[in-house]
Parts: sequence; structure tokens; C-alpha cells
Amino acid sequence: MNSLYQELEIRKQRLEKAIQSAEQFLKNAPDGRLRINNRHNGASFYHVTQFKDTRGVYIPVGNAGLVPQLAQKDYAKRFLKQAYRELADIKACIQGIRLHDSESVFSGLSKQRQDMISPYMADNDFCAEKWNSLPFQASTYKPEEKMFKTKRGEMVRSKSELLQADTYFELGIPYRYECLLTLRDGTTKAPDFTLFHAPRRTTIYQEHMGLMDDEDYVNRNMKKLREYEENGIFVGKNLILTFETKNHPFNVHAFREQIKQIFWIK
Repeated sequence: MNSLYQELEIRKQRLEKAIQSAEQFLKNAPDGRLRINNRHNGASFYHVTQFKDTRGVYIPVGNAGLVPQLAQKDYAKRFLKQAYRELADIKACIQGIRLHDSESVFSGLSKQRQDMISPYMADNDFCAEKWNSLPFQASTYKPEEKMFKTKRGEMVRSKSELLQADTYFELGIPYRYECLLTLRDGTTKAPDFTLFHAPRRTTIYQEHMGLMDDEDYVNRNMKKLREYEENGIFVGKNLILTFETKNHPFNVHAFREQIKQIFWIK
């Protein structure tokens, strides 16, 4: 229910923003409406301004800019009529979810009772805590290269990974650093970060490509990405990629906004 609530909230925000844009356009839109007369040799456009006038005044080529404005006006009015209805329905759904949230049955129990049962549905915090408690195997590759300490206390290999780890920590996103991932052929990889998307109840991986100036490095990582794809791990679905070069360093501010969008954080 939490994921549905999040998706409805996102849809509501998109609708409200679109409605605001349409309403603003209509405030400055030209009077009247557009009539289009389609013929075998092309279309003619007419500006209808009188209620009882079904024909309108012909719009010459020299005044062609009026045509898209009138077309946009007609679309905006139709859009708003539908958007108002959808927004009302979404608000009603959100209110219903708040009143009848099935996850709240478990979260409302005492800690003593929670420890004795397996919930059929639980909230994001419980699922994140459970994910964090699961055992995992971290990579032991060249531990001497881990020279940067994160706010959570683990050591990572680069300043960029330090910024990424601290971003996840500050945003409350459950993560594991260099957690071993077994592929279908039995080989293992160690994505830079393994993340838990609590609202979606799914695992997402992140790889930071920090040496994009190095051709051999790029080729090795392109091979890794192909292996990920063969195992159902795709960019835009469950894989986040970040990049940097010597002349284009990692942008932590852009990264933070990207992560907030992906993990539905306001």
C-alpha cells in the first residue's frame, strides 16, 4: 500500500503542476476557437469568435501563429476537464488509503507481538529493517585500497563513493557496499552499492564509473554491463550508473536529486 500511495502522490503532483500550466495558458489565450477545414489540397484554418458563428474568419498564412495558440487553447480546456476529474479521484484514493492502510495493522501492534508473528503486509521501515538484518557477503578485494571512511563507519575506495555512501545514509536509504552478487553462471560481481527500494520492495544496484578517460577501464566495465543485462539487471530498471572524468568530476548535488527521484523522496 505504501508503494501505491507513493505512486498516487507522484501522479497527484504531476497533475497539479500540469493543471497549473494549463490554467496559466488559458489566462492569456486568444479569444475564440479554431475550426479546421480539411480538403484534398490541404487544410484551411478559421478563427471562430461568435457563439452562433459556425464558420469563422479565415486565418491567412501570414497569421499562422494564431493557429497553434487556438489549438493549444482547445486542448487545454479538454485537458483540464479530464484532469480535474482524475485529480479528484486520486485525492479520494489517497484519503481511502490513509483510512484503510492494511500495513498499519502490524505497525500498530506492540513490539512484543510484532516479534512473535510474520506480517502479511508491513510498512517501509519494517521491510527496510528486515533487509538490513539479512546476512550478506562483502567483497574482500584489495581492502588496502579502501581509504575513505563514511558517516556510517565503513571504508570505501574513492571520494566519489564516499559522497554516494553518505548521500544514501543521509536520505535513509538502506545500502550495502561491495556486496557480492552471484550471477546465473555462478560467477560473482561486487556492485559498488546494493540498495533496497523500500516502497517498491525491490533491490537496485549502483555502479560508479570513475575512470571514463581510461579506455581499458571503459572496456572492462562495458563487459560487466553486458553481463548484468544477461542477468536481468538493466539501466533505468534496477541499475543506477554514475560517471566522471578528470575534467568532469562527480556532481554530488545532481546525484542527490537523482536518488531522491528514484527512491520517491520529497
